[in-house]
Amino acid sequence: MNHAFVDASWQEQPDGQGLGGWGLVLLRPGQLAARYQGQLDAPDNNAAELRAVLEAVRAAPAGEPLTVHTDNQAVIIAVSRGRGPQGLTEASREVHEESGDRGLSLRAKYAPRTGRHMQSAHLLANDARKGQGTASLSLPQTDVLIEQRPVGPETGGPEARVSLRRVGERVTAHVPLDPLSPLPPSAQALLAAVGLARPGEHLTVRRASKVAQALWHRPERALPGAYPAVAQARTQADEQGVQVEFLGVG
Repeated sequence: MNHAFVDASWQEQPDGQGLGGWGLVLLRPGQLAARYQGQLDAPDNNAAELRAVLEAVRAAPAGEPLTVHTDNQAVIIAVSRGRGPQGLTEASREVHEESGDRGLSLRAKYAPRTGRHMQSAHLLANDARKGQGTASLSLPQTDVLIEQRPVGPETGGPEARVSLRRVGERVTAHVPLDPLSPLPPSAQALLAAVGLARPGEHLTVRRASKVAQALWHRPERALPGAYPAVAQARTQADEQGVQVEFLGVG
């Protein structure tokens, strides 16, 4: 089953016209998430979000089921019935004609915006509306999972397991954590993950702690003994074109 998480952003312009942006995250089994965005003239937010559904239909593999996740009830009705509330009928028809032409079994499902993929779709839509294309979309995407593990007979001491999932490859590293280091354990694990990145890679990091995220964004807030390590990691990442995006909190 393929899944698309969609959202839109809309704003009325001084001339009375509407400018919108749409964003979507497409999940396909065994593949990394694909992200898309675009800007459009739209009468309201519902129309912009239905455009995101249309783009999801176009991007999804033909002949396979697709579930679209949205927090917009009007869009759910439009997708489910093939006709929408006032102003959405034509766009709804276009979505269903496109899905029929591509042999998709399409359904819509509610998803709260607090979910990580919905948050990502929301940011994509906002950037698109503002004319700020997300540069990271053109970079290789790598999903990073950080799991801190307590002291145990298998570990011998505290450690973190860092997994990087690339297309066709998964890299896992067991990182010993130094409890006496001025750098918090969660930040130690994050720097280890960033150190495994390839030049030009975009890392989407899951389960990094709030502390680790804060230190990455603002290294100057680290304790004096920890600042050099964070600052050096940031400098190396910038020099190699590595971008870091955080999804959720561990």
